[in-house]
Amino acid sequence: MPMHRRRLARGLLSLVLLLWLGIIPVVGEPAPWTRGELIDVGGHLLHIHCQGEGMPVVVLDAGLGGASSDWRKVQPELAKSNRTCIYDRAGYGHSDSGPLPRTSARIAAELRTLLLRAELPPPYLLAGHSFGGFNVRLFAGLFPDETAGVVLVDSPHEAQADALFEEGILGFLDPQGWLRSLWSPELLSSLPEESAAIAEMLGMPAKTWYTILNEASAFDASAQELAATPMPADIPVGVLMHGRSIFPEGVIGDGLERDWLRANRELVRAQRRGYFAIAPQSGHLIHVEQPELIVEMVRKVLEMGGGPN
Repeated sequence: MPMHRRRLARGLLSLVLLLWLGIIPVVGEPAPWTRGELIDVGGHLLHIHCQGEGMPVVVLDAGLGGASSDWRKVQPELAKSNRTCIYDRAGYGHSDSGPLPRTSARIAAELRTLLLRAELPPPYLLAGHSFGGFNVRLFAGLFPDETAGVVLVDSPHEAQADALFEEGILGFLDPQGWLRSLWSPELLSSLPEESAAIAEMLGMPAKTWYTILNEASAFDASAQELAATPMPADIPVGVLMHGRSIFPEGVIGDGLERDWLRANRELVRAQRRGYFAIAPQSGHLIHVEQPELIVEMVRKVLEMGGGPN
C-alpha cells in the first residue's frame, strides 16, 4: 500500500478503536457560551476563555475529539491561584475549522498566536490531555523561552506511534489487511458528503468529525515532529497516567500498556525537574474521573520552579 494511503488508513482505523475503547468520548454540540472570546489567528477564529489571576498563565489543551468544556472541573480550581485559560482547537467547540494538515506543529503555532493576540504574557504552564499532550510538548520544544512547565495527562509518547497503530491497533482490527485496502487518497476530501450521517449518529457536529479524522490521520506526522523537536531538559514536566487499563486484556493490550508506562517514565527522567504519578481510579478520562489529581499535578510542576527558563 502506498505510504499516503497507509497513513490515512492508520488514522481512520485508529479512530475506530479509540472510539470503541472509549478513549474518545462521543461529543455533542458545543457547550453553552462561557464568556470567552473569538480571536483571529490567521484566517480563522479560535475560542478562548480565561479565569482567575496570577502568573504564570496556565493553558489547558483537550484530547482528540475534546473541547474546552472538558476542563470544567479543572479550570475553576486552578483559577484560584493562576490565570487559567481553556480553548477550543480549530474545528472543535466554538472555534472555526483550520487549515490542513492538523499536526501538532500547526496546532502549537496557532496556540501561540492565540495567546499573544489575547494579550496573555508568557511564559505559560501548558497542560494537555491525550493528543493535547503532543501539542503542548511541541509548543515547549518550539518555544522554550515561553514555556514555564508542561503537564501531560495520560498522553501517549511519540515512540508508541508505530507500535501502537501499526503493530497494535491495525493488527488487532485488520489482521488480513483487507480494510486498509479500501481507502483511497481522495477519501478525506470527500468526507463532508460521505460521512455526514456518521457524525450525526455519533451526536457530534460535522466539523468535529472531520477534525478528529484529520488529527488522527496526521498522528504519525505529529509524532515525527515531536521526535525532531524535543523539549529542553530544564523545562519542568509532570506526567499523570491512568491507573485502570484502557486496552483489552491479552498479549497486545498488556504490551501496549507496558510500552506506554515505560515511555512516559523515560520522558520524565529525561528532564532535570520531573514528576510522575498514576491516577489509580481513572481510565483515560482523568479530567472526568479524578480531576483533583490534575490540579495537584499542575501545582506540583509550578512548585518545581515553573517560571521563565
